[in-house]
Amino acid sequence: MRVQSQGERATSRHFVFLAAAGTAPDAPSRIGIVATKKVGDATMRNRIKRVCRECFRQWPDFVPRGIDLVVIAREGAHALPLAQLRDEWSRARPSLLKACTKALTKPPPAPAKPPPAPAKPPPAPARAEPVRKP
Repeated sequence: MRVQSQGERATSRHFVFLAAAGTAPDAPSRIGIVATKKVGDATMRNRIKRVCRECFRQWPDFVPRGIDLVVIAREGAHALPLAQLRDEWSRARPSLLKACTKALTKPPPAPAKPPPAPAKPPPAPARAEPVRKP
């Protein structure tokens, strides 16, 4: 969620890349993959996630260290074999590296303020005693 709300964006024909600075600047880069039902059925979505993970695994310097990367698959991505996926990612890499540089130089967001304490409810009005006739 943090990467999707604060990340820098780069796109290709079949993918949207969101890059954000990770929790530690020299930590290994991490990947998260999103494949919605627009991409296809469960088999197609799982296949594209597998191929994306494999491409990321085989290309350790795809993004600089300290980057958390979210890859969002678009329609048609399920049909790409690994070689074509890598070609598409290599064409998108220059704009992705610019996004990574921007994400790494961006100041960290201010910590979220805790929600205000709930206000005490006003005291209930005193009930007047009913007047009884003798």
